[in-house]
Amino acid sequence: MTTLALHTGQDETEAAPLRGESPLYDLVALALAAYAHLRFRIRVLGAPVERRHPTLFVSTHRSDDDVPLLVAALYRRVHGLPRRGPAVHFVVRDDLFEPGFFAGYPRGLPRPVRRLLWPLGIGPILRGHLPCHPAAWPSGMRLVQLLRGCPDAPLEELLPEPLLAPLRLRAAELGKAPRVARDVLEGDYADLLWRLSEREQADLPAAQAWWRTRRETAIRDFQELVAVLRAGRSLFICPEGIPSADGTIGPLMGGVAGLAKRGRPVALQPLAPAYDPLSVGRTRAYVGVGAATDAGLELEETLSLLRRTTPLTVGSSLAAALADGADPEERLARDVERAHEEGRPYEPELADPQVRRERLAEARRASAGRDLARLVNEYRSARA
Repeated sequence: MTTLALHTGQDETEAAPLRGESPLYDLVALALAAYAHLRFRIRVLGAPVERRHPTLFVSTHRSDDDVPLLVAALYRRVHGLPRRGPAVHFVVRDDLFEPGFFAGYPRGLPRPVRRLLWPLGIGPILRGHLPCHPAAWPSGMRLVQLLRGCPDAPLEELLPEPLLAPLRLRAAELGKAPRVARDVLEGDYADLLWRLSEREQADLPAAQAWWRTRRETAIRDFQELVAVLRAGRSLFICPEGIPSADGTIGPLMGGVAGLAKRGRPVALQPLAPAYDPLSVGRTRAYVGVGAATDAGLELEETLSLLRRTTPLTVGSSLAAALADGADPEERLARDVERAHEEGRPYEPELADPQVRRERLAEARRASAGRDLARLVNEYRSARA
């Protein structure tokens, strides 16, 4: 692997290659971008994208489609074509490294499909061939992680009744009687095993040693991320941890401020994907890019910055107007004016009243029969 030259804003230095910086990075980026362009009409709004290294890219997390969208929108802007400079490294939720992720995480899969997918995992590829780094949550986990960490522990000693009851019910449907953790580590239980739980929900004595190990793992993961930045590599992180369940932006998990302080990136750049499904044809997808700023922001300052970077969309403005009993045309006109004043990303053509009327008419048609609560929550939390 060739050594890559980095521009730090001061001089050119040689940087040693890190794991995951292989041609597979570019092939995966191409595949993700192709998928995103097939699904969405993509537009980047806001400030120029930083090309200095190391930059800490911090993004909100709207959907499981965020990474393909961001890669499609930003790869060329960060790297140029063909790619010049080092790969951007990604902070990845640690359960994605678990075997069976594709059996347990997706919703709505039939049980036979979950059984089929259970043995599969992409952890070795993420660890060995892509610049992806796990981030363990020290006070939370997927149930599968706890059970795999204590495979011989009796279930009754490891799990409280609220977590144990769904597993018992599923076992009864299957005609089984599991006793220890390993008895439910199979595809028939995959959807239950990928439920997210906090420590206070599973803090029985039998789990204490595992939680101590979990904390140690989280510390090592954090140290690895600091090392990536200190090696001169840019790093991408979604500090909300998981996609927003209801459209609300935030809260952020701790550690971002410490990562910026100890990793010493040259800048922090906020990113904010936004989706507008109230359109004809493919969903409109936007990536808001905020101006690069000092990397020493505290957690609440970072959250405020991410909210201001969230693009104004016609769909969210319409949804909020309908929820508030306001006139949609007046609301959208006011939203565009405020976005301009605040520096919030928006489509510049929305300054034209005729364009606003046409887009609102399209959004109204597309909104028929839809639940707009998610769009309303995004609109309101972006302005909190």
